[in-house]
Amino acid sequence: MSEHGVPGTLVATSIAVRYGARAALDGVGARVVPGEVLGVIGPNGSGKSTLIRVLAGVRAPSSGTVQLDGRDLHALPRRERARRIALVPQETHLSFPIRVRDLVLLGRAPHTGRFGLERADDLRAAHEAMARAAVLELADRPVDELSGGERQRVVLARALAQDPEILLLDEPTSFLDLKHAVLLLDLVRELCRARGLAVAVVLHDLNLAAMYCDRLLLLDRGRVHAVGTPDEVLTYRDLCAVYGTELYVALNDVTGRLVVLPLSREHRERLVRTPP
Repeated sequence: MSEHGVPGTLVATSIAVRYGARAALDGVGARVVPGEVLGVIGPNGSGKSTLIRVLAGVRAPSSGTVQLDGRDLHALPRRERARRIALVPQETHLSFPIRVRDLVLLGRAPHTGRFGLERADDLRAAHEAMARAAVLELADRPVDELSGGERQRVVLARALAQDPEILLLDEPTSFLDLKHAVLLLDLVRELCRARGLAVAVVLHDLNLAAMYCDRLLLLDRGRVHAVGTPDEVLTYRDLCAVYGTELYVALNDVTGRLVVLPLSREHRERLVRTPP
Protein backbone atom coordinates (compact mmCIF):
# COMPACT_ATOMS: atom_id res chain seq x y z
CA MET A 1 0.00 0.00 0.00
CA SER A 2 1.35 3.45 -0.86
CA GLU A 3 1.79 6.12 1.80
CA HIS A 4 -1.16 7.97 0.33
CA GLY A 5 -3.27 4.87 0.95
CA VAL A 6 -2.61 4.77 4.72
CA PRO A 7 -5.53 6.57 6.41
CA GLY A 8 -4.42 9.74 8.14
CA THR A 9 -1.34 10.40 5.98
CA LEU A 10 -0.68 14.02 5.07
CA VAL A 11 1.73 14.70 2.20
CA ALA A 12 2.97 18.13 1.10
CA THR A 13 4.77 18.36 -2.24
CA SER A 14 6.81 21.27 -3.64
CA ILE A 15 5.16 23.82 -1.35
CA ALA A 16 5.91 27.48 -2.04
CA VAL A 17 4.47 30.40 -0.07
CA ARG A 18 5.20 34.04 -0.75
CA TYR A 19 4.50 37.08 1.40
CA GLY A 20 4.82 39.85 -1.16
CA ALA A 21 8.30 39.62 -2.63
CA ARG A 22 9.57 37.36 0.17
CA ALA A 23 9.52 33.59 -0.21
CA ALA A 24 8.57 32.01 3.14
CA LEU A 25 8.72 28.50 1.67
CA ASP A 26 10.37 27.42 -1.56
CA GLY A 27 9.77 23.89 -2.85
CA VAL A 28 9.25 22.22 0.54
CA GLY A 29 8.02 18.66 0.86
CA ALA A 30 6.88 16.91 4.04
CA ARG A 31 5.16 13.71 5.19
CA VAL A 32 3.07 13.40 8.35
CA VAL A 33 2.51 9.69 8.94
CA PRO A 34 0.27 7.83 11.44
CA GLY A 35 2.15 6.57 14.50
CA GLU A 36 5.06 8.96 14.00
CA VAL A 37 6.14 12.32 15.40
CA LEU A 38 7.69 14.63 12.81
CA GLY A 39 9.65 17.52 14.31
CA VAL A 40 9.99 20.70 12.27
CA ILE A 41 13.10 22.64 13.30
CA GLY A 42 15.16 25.55 12.05
CA PRO A 43 16.12 29.12 12.99
CA ASN A 44 13.70 32.05 13.19
CA GLY A 45 12.28 32.97 9.80
CA SER A 46 12.99 29.58 8.23
CA GLY A 47 9.30 28.90 7.47
CA LYS A 48 8.35 26.46 10.23
CA SER A 49 5.08 28.11 11.29
CA THR A 50 4.11 28.77 7.68
CA LEU A 51 4.57 25.08 6.87
CA ILE A 52 2.37 24.00 9.80
CA ARG A 53 -0.35 26.43 8.70
CA VAL A 54 -0.20 25.04 5.15
CA LEU A 55 -0.41 21.46 6.46
CA ALA A 56 -3.45 22.44 8.54
CA GLY A 57 -5.19 23.96 5.53
CA VAL A 58 -5.22 27.38 7.21
CA ARG A 59 -2.88 28.88 4.62
CA ALA A 60 -3.13 28.03 0.92
CA PRO A 61 0.26 27.61 -0.77
CA SER A 62 1.24 29.81 -3.70
CA SER A 63 2.13 26.58 -5.49
CA GLY A 64 2.47 22.92 -4.66
CA THR A 65 -0.04 20.51 -3.18
CA VAL A 66 -1.13 19.12 0.19
CA GLN A 67 -2.96 15.80 0.09
CA LEU A 68 -4.77 13.91 2.83
CA ASP A 69 -5.10 10.24 1.92
CA GLY A 70 -4.28 11.19 -1.66
CA ARG A 71 -7.04 13.83 -1.86
CA ASP A 72 -6.47 17.56 -2.22
CA LEU A 73 -6.71 18.98 1.29
CA HIS A 74 -8.26 22.25 0.13
CA ALA A 75 -10.93 20.40 -1.86
CA LEU A 76 -12.20 18.61 1.24
CA PRO A 77 -15.25 20.04 3.05
CA ARG A 78 -14.19 22.27 5.92
CA ARG A 79 -16.09 20.12 8.42
CA GLU A 80 -14.22 16.99 7.34
CA ARG A 81 -10.89 18.79 7.69
CA ALA A 82 -11.88 19.96 11.17
CA ARG A 83 -12.79 16.42 12.18
CA ARG A 84 -9.53 14.96 10.99
CA ILE A 85 -6.91 17.67 11.63
CA ALA A 86 -6.36 19.63 14.84
CA LEU A 87 -4.01 22.61 15.08
CA VAL A 88 -2.41 23.98 18.25
CA PRO A 89 -1.13 27.44 17.23
CA GLN A 90 1.67 29.41 18.89
CA GLU A 91 -0.80 31.80 20.48
CA THR A 92 -4.58 31.95 20.77
CA HIS A 93 -6.19 35.40 20.91
CA LEU A 94 -9.75 35.57 22.17
CA SER A 95 -11.97 38.57 21.59
CA PHE A 96 -14.59 37.48 24.13
CA PRO A 97 -14.52 36.02 27.67
CA ILE A 98 -14.98 32.26 27.87
CA ARG A 99 -14.52 29.56 30.47
CA VAL A 100 -11.94 26.83 29.99
CA ARG A 101 -14.66 24.15 29.84
CA ASP A 102 -16.51 25.98 27.07
CA LEU A 103 -13.37 26.62 25.03
CA VAL A 104 -12.45 22.94 25.16
CA LEU A 105 -16.01 22.02 24.13
CA LEU A 106 -15.52 24.11 20.98
CA GLY A 107 -13.22 21.33 19.86
CA ARG A 108 -16.30 19.13 19.57
CA ALA A 109 -17.97 21.47 17.06
CA PRO A 110 -17.09 19.34 14.01
CA HIS A 111 -18.78 16.35 15.67
CA THR A 112 -21.96 17.93 17.07
CA GLY A 113 -25.35 17.55 15.46
CA ARG A 114 -27.21 19.92 13.21
CA PHE A 115 -28.09 22.38 15.97
CA GLY A 116 -24.63 22.34 17.57
CA LEU A 117 -25.88 20.99 20.92
CA GLU A 118 -23.38 19.03 22.99
CA ARG A 119 -24.31 15.44 23.73
CA ALA A 120 -23.13 13.24 26.58
CA ASP A 121 -20.24 11.86 24.52
CA ASP A 122 -19.10 15.42 23.70
CA LEU A 123 -19.02 16.27 27.41
CA ARG A 124 -17.08 13.07 28.14
CA ALA A 125 -14.59 13.81 25.37
CA ALA A 126 -14.01 17.35 26.70
CA HIS A 127 -13.61 16.07 30.27
CA GLU A 128 -11.09 13.43 29.14
CA ALA A 129 -9.17 16.00 27.07
CA MET A 130 -8.93 18.40 30.01
CA ALA A 131 -7.72 15.58 32.25
CA ARG A 132 -5.08 14.50 29.73
CA ALA A 133 -3.83 18.08 29.30
CA ALA A 134 -3.77 18.59 33.10
CA VAL A 135 -6.24 21.48 33.07
CA LEU A 136 -9.27 19.83 34.64
CA GLU A 137 -8.88 21.91 37.80
CA LEU A 138 -9.11 25.04 35.60
CA ALA A 139 -12.42 24.03 33.99
CA ASP A 140 -14.45 26.89 35.47
CA ARG A 141 -11.78 29.57 35.18
CA PRO A 142 -12.04 32.32 32.52
CA VAL A 143 -9.39 31.70 29.88
CA ASP A 144 -8.27 35.34 29.88
CA GLU A 145 -7.23 35.00 33.54
CA LEU A 146 -4.80 32.15 32.85
CA SER A 147 -1.05 32.30 32.44
CA GLY A 148 0.45 31.74 28.99
CA GLY A 149 1.43 28.19 29.90
CA GLU A 150 -1.99 27.33 31.30
CA ARG A 151 -3.67 28.74 28.22
CA GLN A 152 -1.43 26.69 25.95
CA ARG A 153 -2.44 23.51 27.76
CA VAL A 154 -6.12 24.49 27.42
CA VAL A 155 -5.67 24.94 23.67
CA LEU A 156 -4.08 21.49 23.52
CA ALA A 157 -7.12 20.11 25.38
CA ARG A 158 -9.40 21.71 22.79
CA ALA A 159 -7.39 20.02 20.02
CA LEU A 160 -7.56 16.64 21.79
CA ALA A 161 -11.32 17.03 22.22
CA GLN A 162 -11.58 17.10 18.42
CA ASP A 163 -10.39 13.47 18.44
CA PRO A 164 -8.32 14.11 15.30
CA GLU A 165 -6.30 11.72 13.17
CA ILE A 166 -3.61 14.36 12.66
CA LEU A 167 -2.27 16.73 15.32
CA LEU A 168 -0.24 19.78 14.28
CA LEU A 169 1.50 21.83 16.96
CA ASP A 170 3.33 25.11 16.46
CA GLU A 171 5.87 25.67 19.25
CA PRO A 172 3.58 24.16 21.90
CA THR A 173 6.23 24.35 24.65
CA SER A 174 7.03 28.07 24.22
CA PHE A 175 5.18 29.20 27.36
CA LEU A 176 5.65 26.04 29.41
CA ASP A 177 8.02 25.35 32.28
CA LEU A 178 10.22 22.25 32.11
CA LYS A 179 7.74 19.99 33.91
CA HIS A 180 4.77 20.88 31.71
CA ALA A 181 6.85 20.85 28.52
CA VAL A 182 7.83 17.22 29.03
CA LEU A 183 4.33 16.29 30.25
CA LEU A 184 2.85 17.75 27.06
CA LEU A 185 5.30 15.96 24.78
CA ASP A 186 4.96 12.72 26.78
CA LEU A 187 1.21 12.92 26.15
CA VAL A 188 1.61 13.68 22.46
CA ARG A 189 3.97 10.77 21.94
CA GLU A 190 1.73 8.45 23.98
CA LEU A 191 -1.26 9.33 21.78
CA CYS A 192 0.86 8.88 18.69
CA ARG A 193 1.89 5.39 19.75
CA ALA A 194 -1.38 4.21 21.31
CA ARG A 195 -3.87 5.67 18.83
CA GLY A 196 -1.77 5.87 15.67
CA LEU A 197 -2.03 9.65 15.68
CA ALA A 198 0.00 11.44 13.00
CA VAL A 199 1.89 14.35 14.58
CA ALA A 200 3.94 17.26 13.30
CA VAL A 201 5.40 19.64 15.86
CA VAL A 202 7.47 22.80 15.53
CA LEU A 203 10.16 22.90 18.20
CA HIS A 204 12.91 25.42 18.97
CA ASP A 205 14.41 23.21 21.67
CA LEU A 206 16.61 20.78 19.75
CA ASN A 207 17.05 18.56 22.82
CA LEU A 208 13.28 18.03 23.05
CA ALA A 209 13.24 17.39 19.30
CA ALA A 210 15.97 14.76 19.68
CA MET A 211 14.16 13.06 22.57
CA TYR A 212 10.58 12.99 21.27
CA CYS A 213 10.65 12.98 17.46
CA ASP A 214 10.95 10.00 15.14
CA ARG A 215 11.98 12.16 12.19
CA LEU A 216 13.15 15.74 11.85
CA LEU A 217 12.69 18.24 9.03
CA LEU A 218 15.36 20.94 9.21
CA LEU A 219 14.39 24.14 7.37
CA ASP A 220 16.76 26.90 6.34
CA ARG A 221 15.47 30.10 4.71
CA GLY A 222 12.34 28.41 3.41
CA ARG A 223 14.01 25.30 2.04
CA VAL A 224 14.60 21.79 3.33
CA HIS A 225 18.21 21.50 4.48
CA ALA A 226 17.94 17.96 5.87
CA VAL A 227 15.33 15.34 6.72
CA GLY A 228 15.74 12.05 8.56
CA THR A 229 16.10 10.60 12.02
CA PRO A 230 17.40 12.87 14.81
CA ASP A 231 20.83 11.20 14.54
CA GLU A 232 20.90 11.92 10.81
CA VAL A 233 19.77 15.55 11.05
CA LEU A 234 21.29 16.84 14.29
CA THR A 235 24.87 16.78 13.10
CA TYR A 236 27.49 19.33 14.09
CA ARG A 237 28.10 20.28 10.45
CA ASP A 238 24.43 20.78 9.48
CA LEU A 239 23.41 22.60 12.66
CA CYS A 240 26.35 25.01 12.57
CA ALA A 241 25.65 25.72 8.89
CA VAL A 242 21.94 26.43 9.42
CA TYR A 243 22.03 28.21 12.80
CA GLY A 244 25.22 30.15 12.04
CA THR A 245 26.88 29.57 15.40
CA GLU A 246 29.11 27.03 17.10
CA LEU A 247 27.30 24.24 18.93
CA TYR A 248 28.18 21.31 21.13
CA VAL A 249 26.63 18.04 19.92
CA ALA A 250 27.07 14.87 21.94
CA LEU A 251 25.27 11.77 23.15
CA ASN A 252 23.26 11.85 26.38
CA ASP A 253 24.33 8.87 28.51
CA VAL A 254 20.89 8.68 30.20
CA THR A 255 18.55 8.89 27.19
CA GLY A 256 20.84 7.65 24.44
CA ARG A 257 19.68 10.66 22.40
CA LEU A 258 21.73 13.59 21.14
CA VAL A 259 22.23 16.73 23.21
CA VAL A 260 22.71 20.09 21.48
CA LEU A 261 24.04 23.09 23.40
CA PRO A 262 24.90 26.58 22.15
CA LEU A 263 28.33 27.90 23.08
CA SER A 264 29.03 31.29 24.65
CA ARG A 265 31.33 33.78 22.97
CA GLU A 266 34.14 32.76 25.32
CA HIS A 267 33.90 29.15 24.22
CA ARG A 268 33.41 30.04 20.55
CA GLU A 269 36.59 32.11 20.63
CA ARG A 270 38.41 29.28 22.38
CA LEU A 271 37.41 26.94 19.57
CA VAL A 272 38.79 29.37 17.00
CA ARG A 273 42.12 29.52 18.87
CA THR A 274 42.23 25.76 19.50
CA PRO A 275 40.10 23.84 16.98
CA PRO A 276 38.75 20.50 18.28
